[in-house]
This record gives sequence, C-alpha cells and structure tokens, in this order.
Amino acid sequence: MAILNLEKNTILIVEDDDMSFLYLNQIFKLTKSSVIRAKNGSEAIQVCRDNDQIDLVLMDIQLPDFDGNRVTREIRKFNNKLPIIAQTAGKTQYDKDNALESGCNDVLIKPFKMEELMLLLLKYLGDEERGK
Repeated sequence: MAILNLEKNTILIVEDDDMSFLYLNQIFKLTKSSVIRAKNGSEAIQVCRDNDQIDLVLMDIQLPDFDGNRVTREIRKFNNKLPIIAQTAGKTQYDKDNALESGCNDVLIKPFKMEELMLLLLKYLGDEERGK
C-alpha cells in the first residue's frame, strides 16, 4: 500500500506510552502530516476544544486519567464530526463495541500494521474534498 500524502492534515495522537507514540509519529512523518500529542484524556479534550484544525484523532483507550471511551464521549459533546479511531489492546468484541458505542468511528487492535492504519486514514482523510 502506498503512503498517503497528508501534508495538509493535522492528526491528534492521544497516547501516554512513549514507545507507542514514537511508532505512530514515525508513520505520520512518512505521510507529512502535522502531529499533536496528548498524553492523557484531559489534555486530549482540551486540545480538541481549542484546536479546530485537527482532522483526525487516534485515541488510545487505556489512558492514565480517563479511558479513551470516556474521552471520546466528552469530545462528542462539542464535536460530532471529527473522525476518532480507537487504538486498543482489547481484542474482544465487547472492547470493539464499547469503543464504537462511545463515539469512535473505527477501531484498531494493537499491535496493528502500518497498512491497517493507512487504510483507515484513506477512508477518513483520503477524499480530496476534505483537504484544506
């Protein structure tokens, strides 16, 4: 799969684990997108509230303060159009359903391959009409 050119897009990565963030940041460098990091749920909510330039959120479900599902529900109170992709180590159907019910658009199961992420980025950001 080809690497998408997302140089006009800003991605919020909500991730408390440094190694996971570094992996994701390397992928997003390849796409040329701008990246903002939030290390916890409170920060993620505030960043989404304060920044209307965010095009997509990659939401870790296990965060130190609030779980990603709760954070997603809070974001949905003021922004229901922003694509939010959950990333979770939970492999059960319950985990997936819970993320989707909280307002996430899609779910990635950790560990995931770059190709899986690229397919979701294409789905939510690949449309030329969405470009800025």
